[in-house]
Amino acid sequence: MGSEDIVTALRRVPLFSRLGDEQLHWVASHGRQLHFPAGTRVAVQGDPADGLSIILEGRTEWTRKVGEQEAPTGALEAGEVFGEVILFLNAPYPTTGHASTDVRLLRLEPAAFWELLRQAPVLGRGLMEVAAQRTQAQEVVSTQQPGPLSPGQMVAGLAPELSNPASSANRSAARLRDTLRLVSARAMALGQHGLSSAQRGALLALPREAADRARATPALEPLARTLREEEVGSWLELRGMADAWDVAPALVASGLDGAWLDSVARRVGEALLRDTLSWLVAAVSGDVLLAEVERGSARVSALVEAVKAYSFMDRAPAAEVDVHEGLEGALAVLSHRLTGGNVAVVRQYAPSAPKLRGEQGALDEAWTQLVLNALEALGERGGTLRLRTWTEPEKVVVEVADDGPGIPRDLMPRIFEPFFSTKPNAAGLGLDISRRIIERHGGDVRVLSEPGNTRVQVRLPA
Repeated sequence: MGSEDIVTALRRVPLFSRLGDEQLHWVASHGRQLHFPAGTRVAVQGDPADGLSIILEGRTEWTRKVGEQEAPTGALEAGEVFGEVILFLNAPYPTTGHASTDVRLLRLEPAAFWELLRQAPVLGRGLMEVAAQRTQAQEVVSTQQPGPLSPGQMVAGLAPELSNPASSANRSAARLRDTLRLVSARAMALGQHGLSSAQRGALLALPREAADRARATPALEPLARTLREEEVGSWLELRGMADAWDVAPALVASGLDGAWLDSVARRVGEALLRDTLSWLVAAVSGDVLLAEVERGSARVSALVEAVKAYSFMDRAPAAEVDVHEGLEGALAVLSHRLTGGNVAVVRQYAPSAPKLRGEQGALDEAWTQLVLNALEALGERGGTLRLRTWTEPEKVVVEVADDGPGIPRDLMPRIFEPFFSTKPNAAGLGLDISRRIIERHGGDVRVLSEPGNTRVQVRLPA
């Protein structure tokens, strides 16, 4: 099948039907076509995850080996997918699939799969829902606590977590498309005034000023925001803006007020004022919508990374582990968050700290999650990240601390809950993942927090 044939086939797949042409062509170009004659195996129980498979043509039947017997588990046909659960959980195939007719698949290898979820949040939500239905139909959930999230619990929990930011980003993106067209149309209307070089320079400075004010202005309390919107709405209405009260909230959200609008009026003059305001309102609205898209995408990206991190809950062979190397590795992984120069890293490592016996990959993931947690607490304003180790009788202690705002006392009992976070765009799985990894190694995690000093302490048997 050629690229266009694959795109046509993908449009018939319910999960992919809501993707745009550009996204469908991306899937077609990054997928690998596979053909299986009738009677051959398309997947084998126990084999590692090899990607997301989309059935373009044909029918497959699936069985699960229990003892010496093969028990049928169902069938999948053209328009359906498989492999999503084992990718989310980094698990092997739980069943074996056979082609009952000639079958043609499009397979996205794991790296392409994770990238697609970042590019198309709506697809991530749909895949989570499919995975939840499949796993919950097969599992028995333990009532013992604490225990790791079962596959069904995890994907069922992630589906609604993905739903809100994905839907919000999609809605904002659709509105942004219309807004950008409006910005262009209103810019053309301004151009018809025969602007001088000075006027063009003054106009081009306005969106930058508005963006700077948006970054520098703190969020208003509800009452203050309402009063500001009334002020801006009245200002616009007095100058003949027909949609004054509709656009006032967007302007206030960007940190604009009557005094700044007065300065705009003085700079552009009455002849240009109405068209300038129309263009400026559209430009500011576009910035607000773009920020909403960025927030939704960041939340989805965080959840995708959390699903990948959760795969480290699988056991691996024990080896000699150096906690200092693990902490340095976490800093290296997160170096892109340290390049702005607004975070100071202070190391206080105990030279006498012994090496531990444990699972290298899992402990490395625990350190990465704890360092990421501290960096998210510091946020854009930055601060100090302190990594400290010391020894206690038969224990090694690792402390990851930050001087961020701290955790409110009433929220402390919830910090280990899956999907709970006090930080925007965080998945809310980092502390849960870390705690379970540490406890599996016979250790414990303690969190001490007050404004300006949050410390996460890990104690592991030496």
